[in-house]
Amino acid sequence: MKKKNLLFIISSLVAVTSLSSCYFLRITINDSTSNSYSNPTGNAIYKTPNYTSSFSKDNLTIEKVGTSFDYHYLPSTGNSKLLVIPIQFTDDSFSTTELSRIQNSFFGDSTNTGWQSVASYYNTSSYGKLNITGEVAPTITLSSTVADAQSAATAYEKKNSGNYTDSILEAAVKKLDSNGFDFTGYDSNSDGYVDAVWMVYSASYDTNSDFYWAYTTWTSSSSKCDSLSFSTYSWASVDFLTEYNYYRTDKTKNGDAHTFIHETGHMMGLDDYYSYDYDGKTNYDTPTGGIDMMDFNIGDHDSYSKYILGWKTPTVVTPSYLAANNNQLSLSSFTENGDSLLIPIYDSDGNDDYNETAFDEYLLLELYTPTGLNEMDSNNLYTNNLREYTKPGILVYHVNSRIGKVSVSGSSLVWDGYSYDKLPSSWSSYVGYTYICSNTRSYCYDSSLSDTGLKFYRGRLISLLPSTGTKIEGKKTGYSSNECLFTKGDSFKDSYSSFVFDEGTSPRYDFSVDSVTTSKATLTFSDFN
Repeated sequence: MKKKNLLFIISSLVAVTSLSSCYFLRITINDSTSNSYSNPTGNAIYKTPNYTSSFSKDNLTIEKVGTSFDYHYLPSTGNSKLLVIPIQFTDDSFSTTELSRIQNSFFGDSTNTGWQSVASYYNTSSYGKLNITGEVAPTITLSSTVADAQSAATAYEKKNSGNYTDSILEAAVKKLDSNGFDFTGYDSNSDGYVDAVWMVYSASYDTNSDFYWAYTTWTSSSSKCDSLSFSTYSWASVDFLTEYNYYRTDKTKNGDAHTFIHETGHMMGLDDYYSYDYDGKTNYDTPTGGIDMMDFNIGDHDSYSKYILGWKTPTVVTPSYLAANNNQLSLSSFTENGDSLLIPIYDSDGNDDYNETAFDEYLLLELYTPTGLNEMDSNNLYTNNLREYTKPGILVYHVNSRIGKVSVSGSSLVWDGYSYDKLPSSWSSYVGYTYICSNTRSYCYDSSLSDTGLKFYRGRLISLLPSTGTKIEGKKTGYSSNECLFTKGDSFKDSYSSFVFDEGTSPRYDFSVDSVTTSKATLTFSDFN
């Protein structure tokens, strides 16, 4: 069986949801409970694989996890190229102003966008490690009206496992190719795939339509242009650039790129950090509190996202490191310098259980400051009346980014119950490696980790631990705010004396905040117990 056949099975299991400004396609979980392993206290214990010489920690990367399912991500470091294709309809075409707005919003600099373009945001957020270039291609006109395209999409998706936009992408690139468009420069990592394609359509978006919304997905089309295949693409309305009249200093040119920045994060392999289960009635899951670029589209990326994308590696809190610094550590502004601290799991013998990659379970600490990429969003309200924190403070995240192996069993994908800190160099097309946990609980492979009645989330990919000591639950409790920051005088144990990792152990270290400014925070560490 070829991998595309596995993808056919995967895509037939995909749950499509449209919350916030996008939906991100992921496989559903079919047999997670029977494949989880629990000790008598109910804490998940994952089995340890027997590795062979083909396994290596070097293979444990976000790119490798993506290609496990034939997803070829936009490279997150170096020089990456975006191909932006304007898509219009017979009864709805782009204005000259809109095409100018698309150009500036993707490739302009911060001085001519009113905030940031996709390119300038990612160059700044990555501390110069990612340089996105590209161009806006000639406009493609579909041979259908806006309404006819919606009807065609509905009919197509009833009969097929993929998205109707797959066929639009195929038609668009074939048209460009026939007109002599040169695709050869769009494979920056030489993997045989165009880095990524953005299709921006001219019609207004519709919150009740999966088709006329914003999303990122991967095509299994076999079409090639200039010997290059296609995989990653995003689809969104040009109206997302003006949805809130947000930060546009020149309303004839500048656009709000927040939604496009969020979706481009998906292009590099980042998940949504909000929960697709959230309905505001029976489910209030809000693991990261709403405030994050991969949650409700605001501010800078967090320390986990930058770690997994290869932009910054956190400093690991170890006994020797603490001893060398008299148990007092400092952090500078994360958005400005990328400083963060990682507290790993320690076993009963005092040895750390950390695989030295982002794909593990740990706590992350960063000094948030309302500066840099956070400044605009701390001074202005975004959608849902959210804004970034307006003062400096420590953000604490619990990450469970462990990787598991799933395989095809009938029409399902089944997790083997193991947690892998190494991956083989290659594997069967019937097998994929992916995250055990998700911020959408119904997508988690391990569903044994109950957090009902607890003040913190368990079994999530990344969750915020607010200083209030109470989990954030959207409309039920309110979203994240300044009071969720750890500031002078706060200690982690005071807020989370009962905290345990998903693995089942308590943290080895407590910390208290000695001082916080917009340039530096000082923390003192001590034993948790």
